Amino acid sequence: MTLTRNPAPVRMTTARRALGRISTGAIRTHVGERGGAPGISARTLHTLDTRNLVRYGDPVPGLGRPIRPTSAGARALIARGPAGTGAWRWLLDQDRVWVAADGSTIAIAEMPPAYCGNAAAWLQRHASLIRRYAAPRRRTDALTWIDSTPLMRALMESAAD
Repeated sequence: MTLTRNPAPVRMTTARRALGRISTGAIRTHVGERGGAPGISARTLHTLDTRNLVRYGDPVPGLGRPIRPTSAGARALIARGPAGTGAWRWLLDQDRVWVAADGSTIAIAEMPPAYCGNAAAWLQRHASLIRRYAAPRRRTDALTWIDSTPLMRALMESAAD
């Protein structure tokens, strides 16, 4: 994406929220010269692009360009630091709610089985990164560890329904 001027970068919380929307795979840029994407400003996309957190696909006539997170963008979705460590420990040690990428909280009992399966698969794909922040001293395999958490058991049980 090219802009005629260099806007000030957005805060990382804003960028992370946009990455959460982009990671669904349903976000495309606006058609034509209009910057941004639905629900994501041009300034936010510029910040993500300059930090190499997203990549753009080939333009689709009349539909814009698909946007996908890079591997660095996927890692940026994982909360880090002291606040992230506490958040991951809290989330993994309970079996009632799932916190979506945009920060919204959803009761697992109210989630469709397919959504529970997708959430469980996402946790498994990112198990080693999550363990790095939530339980760095664990010696077991990251996948075995994440599968043993109350959250994962609840998601898998709900996905099987």
